[in-house]
Parts: sequence; C-alpha cells; structure tokens
Amino acid sequence: MVWKRFWRREKAVISTTFDDGERCMKIKKLEIRNFGKLHKKTLEFSEGINLIVGENESGKSTVHTFIRSMLFGLTRGRGRAAKNDSYSRYEPWENPAYYAGNMIFESGGKTFSLTRNFYRSDPKAQLICLEDGEVLSVEDGDLSMLLGGISETVYDNTASIGQLKARTEEGLAAELSNYMANYQGSSDGELDLSAALEHLNRKKKELEQQKKEILEGQEQKKQELSNRLHFMEEEYEKSRESLTRAKEKMKREIYGEEIPRDRVKKARKVSFRRKKWIYACVGIAVLLLILCVMQFFKIASIWTRIGLGAAVAALLYLAVRMLRHHREEVEPVVIDPREQRIRKLQWNAEYLEEELRQKKTELSNLQNEYEEFCMSLAGQDPCEEELCAVNLAAQTIRELSSEMQNRIGGKLQNQMSSVFAALTEGKYTKVTVDEKLQMRLCTQEQSIPLEKVSRGAIEQAYFALRMGAMNVLCGEEEIPVILDEAFVMYDKKRMKQALAWLHENRSQILVFTCQEREEQACKELGIPYRKIEL
Repeated sequence: MVWKRFWRREKAVISTTFDDGERCMKIKKLEIRNFGKLHKKTLEFSEGINLIVGENESGKSTVHTFIRSMLFGLTRGRGRAAKNDSYSRYEPWENPAYYAGNMIFESGGKTFSLTRNFYRSDPKAQLICLEDGEVLSVEDGDLSMLLGGISETVYDNTASIGQLKARTEEGLAAELSNYMANYQGSSDGELDLSAALEHLNRKKKELEQQKKEILEGQEQKKQELSNRLHFMEEEYEKSRESLTRAKEKMKREIYGEEIPRDRVKKARKVSFRRKKWIYACVGIAVLLLILCVMQFFKIASIWTRIGLGAAVAALLYLAVRMLRHHREEVEPVVIDPREQRIRKLQWNAEYLEEELRQKKTELSNLQNEYEEFCMSLAGQDPCEEELCAVNLAAQTIRELSSEMQNRIGGKLQNQMSSVFAALTEGKYTKVTVDEKLQMRLCTQEQSIPLEKVSRGAIEQAYFALRMGAMNVLCGEEEIPVILDEAFVMYDKKRMKQALAWLHENRSQILVFTCQEREEQACKELGIPYRKIEL
C-alpha cells in the first residue's frame, strides 16, 4: 500500500524527540459502545491535561482499561485464570456478544480510526486512515508501528499508571534490557534479550541432557567391551593352560619316546594300489590293441578271438575293482593300546592348539576394538562443541547487554534524575538505579536507599522512573500519559509539582480522579485543562 510504504520510509527519518509534534500520539475521541458498565458512552479529549472526574464506581477504571484494550487488544484467559481476567471483569453487563468500541487518534500528523470487537467468538480490529481512507492491518503490525513499536509491558510500566501502582513491575527491567541490546545492533528492535537468553538456556539444558545420555551410552558400551575383553582373556588363559596340561600329559605318557614303526601295522598305500591296477590296465589295453590289429589284418584264429574276449573281460573287471576301491581310506592302525592313548592325546593337543589360535585372534580383534573406542572418546564431542557455542553466545549477549546497560543506563539515570530533581525542587540531585531497578536517591551530601525515604518520595521516585523509562523506550512515538488516581499518596505540593512537570513535558495527559484537588491545583498553577465528567 502506498500509505504503508510512505509511513515506513518516513518513520526511519523523522526525528524521535518529544518536541516534534508530529511524532506524538493523541487520543481525540472514545466511543465506548459496550464495555463493562458503560454503554454508548462518548468521550472527547484535547491536548494537554484532561481531567476525567467521577465518583467511585462511576467507570473511571473502565475507561482506563478500555483505552488499553483498544491499543493492545483484549483476550480471554484459559482455565481458572479466565474467571478473574480483564475480559471477564469488563464483559458487558447487557448483551455480552456486543463487546466493542472505537477510538479516534492522531499519529504522525494523520488521524486514524480504530474499531475493535472484543467478543471472544468473533474478535475483529479495523484500522483506517481518515486522511485518505486507506485501510491498514492491525494483524500485520500497522497499529504497533503507529505506536512506535512499544509493547504492552512498556505501556503498563511507563505511560499507564493505575491507582496505587506507581511501582513498576518486573517486566520493565526486561524491556530495558531488550532496548539496551537493540540500541546498537537492531534498528527495528526485533531482538528480545530475555527470550534469546531463555532460548539459549533451554538449548543448553537440551544439549546437557543429550550429552549426559551420550556419555551414559558410551560408558555402557565401554563397560560391555571391557567385560567381553576380560571374559575373553580368561577364556584364552584357560585354553592355554588346558593345552599345556595336555602336552605335559602326552609327554608323561610317552616319556619323550616316539612310536616304533615296526609295531605299527599300516594299510597299503592308496598310491601303490593304484599303480598296480594302472599297470594291469595298461598291459591288458596293449594286449587288446595287438589283438585288434591282428583282427584288422585278418590274422584271425580261434585263440585270437578268445584272447580278445578275455582281454575285454579283464579290462571290465579291473575297472570295477578300481571304482570299488577308489575312496578307500588309509589310516595307521595302532595295535598297542598304549599307543592308541598316545595318539588320542596327540589329537587332543592338536585340537586345543587350533582352539587357542582362534581365541587368540578373537582376543586381538577385541583388544583393537576396545582401543579404537577409547581413542574415539578422547576426540571432541559434537555436543560439547555446540554446548560451548551456546555458552559463548549467552556470554556474548550478557556482555553486550552489560555494555549497552552502561551506556543506556546512564541515559536512563540522567532522565530519571532530571524528572526527580524537578519534582523535588532540587532536593535530590541524582537517582541511581541498578540492573534490577533498585534505586538510591542522592543529595549533595549522601546517597539514600529508596526504602529509607517517605512514602511520598517513593511515589515520586517511581513516577520519575516511569517517565525516564518512557523517554528511553518510547522515543519514536510519545503516547498519552494516563493517571488513574495516581496522586492519592501525594500531598498538595507534590501533586502540583507533578502536574507542572507533566504540563511542560508531555503532550497529552489523562487524569482520572474522584476529587477536586487536581482541578484546583491546575487553577492555582494557571495550567489549562479540559474537564470531562462521567
């Protein structure tokens, strides 16, 4: 859209000081159609101080919550929290399905209309630029852009002060830390420091758990390999001892003597038997050949025919005998029982030697596997590398945050000190604040912890903190300051000092009150104001 492109371009170059009137948001009109006890209620506001006066239970806090809901939305909680949340508290008394309102406001020199329907079943928001009729998108962040990108937490801890709620909440410290982190590295303020650290902490826990599981698995595998290696070493030693005993027993049996060859009856060798049958076959084949030649040359006689038949028959006989004895095994046959025992001992020793060689190979392989696994454990663990990276990232963020805190913290303290000095007419010259927003008030002579001063001074200090933080966090867009019975703990002098400072330093102030003190103070100070009665 043309307006969006123009606005985003102008947003980057327009001055962010509060003196630039075009960078101040001002609420011009509220149309409360149905919200809490208020129905068809219209309120119009002007620049400067607006006094919204009404008795208790007249709807002042309802109007305050309505403004907040228009700016940031209103959603219903879940479970038990839904019974006491803002949605249920301000749900219309009549016709709860019609839960809506409209706000006309000015920002960046243009006027906008914001309409919301808060009903949980059909929530809607419509944002229109009344200057040219362009429809903007709340869901896409156009409203947040018009508000200078401030979050709901920043709003609750700076511009919006409820009754007896001058003290800031814990969220302000996180928002200031985020601002400090974004001050130098992100012009769009996209970095959420607390969320980034929380993400890194979650990642660190996941990696530590993963590393623990890996180490447990490695230790378990190492223990298994060690047990297998120990078992195999024991088995190898047992086999070696068994072989030693077998050899000693065999030596004792034979007394170191060899078996006499003349006492061992051996079967005939297969090679000799085969040679004999082969020679016979060759001779018969030669005879058969001669007879065949004689028959070919017709040198025939009765003896030639008989010889030929006998040769063929002999040849067949030899073939059958050779086939019959082809696989005959030749083994030494030991006749003496003692020699049989020795032979068995020899076989047993040979079997044990082969078994020992196999176990030695298995043991060597297992030892190599165990050594390689132990060497792999000594290498850099990927989880450890990633864990170091996460720790380094978290440490870097904290260091950068600390560096930015020193820079922005000085700016915040200067802003606070300026506001507080004006509120106390120079009684306190400086306010110091740590990273947890713990404050000390400084005079010319001493530094006093916040809890040591009066309640009125404490309220002023927190007011100064809110306004100083507003200068730091809401630099792109000044938003209206809303005070809902915020001066209850102020005496008349302190209240007049606060109103005078607001009149000089803020463009629009909405003061909700049930008393006439604020109006009387404005008259005595000569401060123009607009009075709206509920």
